[in-house]
Amino acid sequence: MTSRQYTEQEIIKGCRRGKRRFQELLYRLYFGFGMSVCLRYSYNREDAIEILNDGFMKVFNNIGVYDDSRPFRTWFRRILVNTAIDHHRANREDRLRITAYDSADEIDEARKTDNLQDTEITAGAEAILALFDRLPENYRMIFNLYEVEGYNHDEIAGMLGISPGTSRSALSRAKTMIRALYNKNLKDNRHEAV
Repeated sequence: MTSRQYTEQEIIKGCRRGKRRFQELLYRLYFGFGMSVCLRYSYNREDAIEILNDGFMKVFNNIGVYDDSRPFRTWFRRILVNTAIDHHRANREDRLRITAYDSADEIDEARKTDNLQDTEITAGAEAILALFDRLPENYRMIFNLYEVEGYNHDEIAGMLGISPGTSRSALSRAKTMIRALYNKNLKDNRHEAV
């Protein structure tokens, strides 16, 4: 049985009835999309899969409250983001504190030499995404929530249990670090290749 035999709405109805085969179909149908969301909020594939599986469990347990008049993908993405935040909170002691990053020299260097405009970042998507993997988890979480998901600093503060000022500061530091990493790793490599 494949998901192509059923419409998305038929699969969702099957999930509402608690049918395992439809849950499996929904999992297969949305695995790739779900992983793309979860990888933005985790450092490795194993954590992303844990977030994804926890998210799917929430979907299966709460599919009865899903509003069919809205896109399933949007509802699912919101569940995944909230699950990633829950995962982040569970590891709060080690990860959430906004402290000096061990590459503070890179930040200082970026502030001195940074004339990079946002539109200048033209390297390949994979190379840019690899820079995000090098951010501390709290910076990456706040960057994603603000820049990708569109939450404001007050909302982020409420979700993560921090102040809005801490959220703003972390976002600023994340952007500075991305620029520093870009300058150090990608920009220098582009000029060497010429």
